[in-house]
Amino acid sequence: MIIYSDNKRNHVIIPGREKELENFLNSSYKGVKHKLKNSYSSNSEDAITWSCFDIISQLPDIKKITALNEIIEHSFCGNDMKQQMPFSFENEEKIEIKIGKNYKGFSIKEETEVDASIETSNRLIFFEAKLYSSISLKDDSKPYDQIAKKIRVGVDCATKEQKEFYFIFLDIAPRDILYAFSDEKKSKEKAMSPPKKKWKSVWWFNWYKNGWRSSLKPLENILVGIDHRFQTVESVSKNMGWLTWSDLFKITMRGML
Repeated sequence: MIIYSDNKRNHVIIPGREKELENFLNSSYKGVKHKLKNSYSSNSEDAITWSCFDIISQLPDIKKITALNEIIEHSFCGNDMKQQMPFSFENEEKIEIKIGKNYKGFSIKEETEVDASIETSNRLIFFEAKLYSSISLKDDSKPYDQIAKKIRVGVDCATKEQKEFYFIFLDIAPRDILYAFSDEKKSKEKAMSPPKKKWKSVWWFNWYKNGWRSSLKPLENILVGIDHRFQTVESVSKNMGWLTWSDLFKITMRGML
C-alpha cells in the first residue's frame, strides 16, 4: 500500500473537475468524512471508483452510451458475451451518473451510501465497489450485510419512482475465479457456511442471486417489509450482475480514445 503525500496523485482528474473532486472528498456519511480520510491511500476504493465513473460521466453522449452499454454487457452477458443485454442505454433518457450518493428508503427507514449509481427515467443501478476489502456483515448494530442493505434500499427507491432496479458488484476478479480461491468450495458442509476472508463477497452475492440449490428464499427474506410491487424476487435476482475492475478500466480507457 502506498500513502501519497498529495491525494491528487491518487485520483485521475479531468482538467476542470478539481472542484467536483474536492466536493466528493469532503462529503460525509453519518458525520464521517471517510473519503477524505482514505484519499491518500492507494487501497482506496473511493479513489478508483471516482476516477473511472467521473471520466465516463464527462464523455460525449455517444461515447458515454457506448461505455455504459459495455458495462452492462460485461456485468450480465457471461463469459462468452453471447447472451442478450437486458437493456441498452440508447433507449434510456435522462442518464445521470452519481458517485457516493446517499439514498434513503421510502417504505423502510433505512439509508445507504452507494459507491456509484446510474439513474435514468426507467432504471436505477447501484454499484458496490470492492478492491482489497470484503463486504461488511451484519452484527448487533447492523441487521443486514452490505449487499442486502444495498438491495433493500435500491429496490425500495426504485419502486417508489416506478423504475427497474439493478445491482452490480464490482470486484477484482470474475465470480467463478474469485470463488475458486475459497476453501468453502471443498465440501457441501463448508459451502453452506460463509467464508471469513475476502471471498465472502462472492459467497453472499451468490447466496442472494441464486440461494442454496437455486432457491431464491434468501433474497425473498431480505425483501420482507419492502414495498416492491414494481419488482419481483425473480426480477431482482435476474438484475444482479458482476463486473471486474479490469473490464471497467478498459471500458474507461476506450471511452477516452
